[in-house]
Amino acid sequence: MDFSLLGPVTVTAGPPAASVELPLGPAKRRSVLAMLLLRPNATVSVEQLISSLWEDEPPAHARTVIQGHVSRLRAALAEGGAEDHGVELTTHSSAYLLRIPDALIDTQRFDQLTAQASPESAPGEAVQLLRQALGLWRGPALTGTVASPP
Repeated sequence: MDFSLLGPVTVTAGPPAASVELPLGPAKRRSVLAMLLLRPNATVSVEQLISSLWEDEPPAHARTVIQGHVSRLRAALAEGGAEDHGVELTTHSSAYLLRIPDALIDTQRFDQLTAQASPESAPGEAVQLLRQALGLWRGPALTGTVASPP
């Protein structure tokens, strides 16, 4: 399973040669997932989600909309075998938490690779690590969310 934020927000499942992209749905749902992935293994309050999804006045039923998006994300993740990969989307009072191994998120792998390419690294090794990190980018970050340009 692979979660991508460095380009279009996507989740792929299956072996690398035959992986399939999970159906995540509309921009607001992708935005909910992106916010959870940007704070892996930490709670994100419903209020934070609401303020990020609606620039102006949120609709009266904003909490219900968020609950619907989370429910559909859970279904998509389950379809992709999330449990087998240690991924779980849980509810905590009025917040959500995405339990996920860091290695499954491209931004976390990017951070790890760039940290390994420290000044103490051999120059050739540092260049190789930085190239791997840059290779994770597939376009403008967070494409397909409410934050991405039209």
